[in-house]
Amino acid sequence: MRSKPCKRPGRRSASWGEHAGSPAIALKLKITRGGGLAGLTRQIEVASDALPPGEADKLRELVEGADMLGEAAPKEAPPAHPDEMSYEVTVEHEGGRAETRRFTEQTLPDSVRSLIAWADAASKKT
Repeated sequence: MRSKPCKRPGRRSASWGEHAGSPAIALKLKITRGGGLAGLTRQIEVASDALPPGEADKLRELVEGADMLGEAAPKEAPPAHPDEMSYEVTVEHEGGRAETRRFTEQTLPDSVRSLIAWADAASKKT
């Protein structure tokens, strides 16, 4: 007689921002961009708890990769040149704490640029 392996529903390995057996930390990403030739301001928001699990994991991965929760990233960008785009990226996490970073088009790191591009695509899906 063969027994079936025991699988516990809802169990998964611990990933960024969580300990084994505890839920993932909810993140809310808000991106405000403005400037450019038209001087328009545009804002998008993406919340991990409103995303499918795979997409929520991708958001956490991109936030971590962009070091948006660390102290290494500058909080203020230098003044933008005329007609240059500026970006304000805010990540809310752990009980409403928020980290905000500001960038200009020239100071925007590739990792944050990737986070913004992903958020643009994710906001169109929801």
